[in-house]
Amino acid sequence: MCRSTEETVETPLKTPSLLERYTCASALAAILAIFGKLTFVPYSEHPGYGVTMHSWRVPAALTVGYLVSLPVMKSLTNKYLLGKVDVKALLKETMILYNVAQVILNGWTVYKILDALLNRGHPLIGDLETLGTGASYAVWVHYCDKYLEFFDTYFMVLRGNFKQVSFLHIYHHFSIGWAWWVAMTFWPGGDAYFGALLNSIIHVMMYSYYALALLKIQCPWKRYLTQAQLLQFTSVVVYTLAGLFIFWPKEKMEMRHYICVIAQVWEMTSLFILFALFYRKSYGNNSRKSGKVLVPSVGKTDERDEDQCQKAVADATNTASDMIEAAATDASNVMKSAKKTLTETAGPMQRAAEGGMSRPSWSIVS
Repeated sequence: MCRSTEETVETPLKTPSLLERYTCASALAAILAIFGKLTFVPYSEHPGYGVTMHSWRVPAALTVGYLVSLPVMKSLTNKYLLGKVDVKALLKETMILYNVAQVILNGWTVYKILDALLNRGHPLIGDLETLGTGASYAVWVHYCDKYLEFFDTYFMVLRGNFKQVSFLHIYHHFSIGWAWWVAMTFWPGGDAYFGALLNSIIHVMMYSYYALALLKIQCPWKRYLTQAQLLQFTSVVVYTLAGLFIFWPKEKMEMRHYICVIAQVWEMTSLFILFALFYRKSYGNNSRKSGKVLVPSVGKTDERDEDQCQKAVADATNTASDMIEAAATDASNVMKSAKKTLTETAGPMQRAAEGGMSRPSWSIVS
């Protein structure tokens, strides 16, 4: 008697046509055009300078919409795209366009702020209110870009890289828009430019890295990305604290300035801690020792085409985790040294007390 064996046959992914691929790219181009129309308003009309900043309802609607859209997009992706269409091929031109647009946008922000500093007399540090140099306009554009960066997450979801959409990733994209809304509402001028300048420089490096990776071109500054990210974090914190304790005139500081300082330090500190925790949870000690980077694969597509930011995230969190471990070790050593010094100092005191009458009840020496 013959037995029939059932073999599982994988359905080949549909290769998207050029029309489909460039339709997706055209849709993104239309979104970028709308973004440009809403963002690049006349200079005299940009919030923080010519008009009042929009209310909290705008970031609330956009960030809540971002959170709600993710499970909806995931459901639609699972139903209509994954396992049926070669999504990476479908979105390749779209993602190249997006990354190039981000390079141009962030490069323009860097140029505008440097022009304000070098040619228009904008103070480097210690200023609270200077407007009209172009720096506040660049900060406004940088704020608007935080919402355009939602596409970072959307591309991950559409390509099926759900594991990359971590709490850290969502928290960053959700909270950073609020942080810059606070800055634009309460402190759009003066030293508010610094965080936008450094972040835009990092984004020029990062998005050009992604664009080159999609084009399969070696990125010459790839090895410096992690160091640059950590340098950005430490520089912003140091700049903020230096301004607070040294440069900013205390008699002119108002509650709105302190609110911005708290928002800035909170955003940076929370991201740094979450970076380290994310690494410990996602990679663990074994991955760190082996030097392997865990990249989730989808279907039978080429893993080399996965988002290169996964490697950068792994490197950055690895370094951040090592820094926290080193800080904890140093703190432990300091505590041990202090305890030893206290013991050595308390010894003679104890012997002297024992040679006298009696120790008082409040003595700290046991």
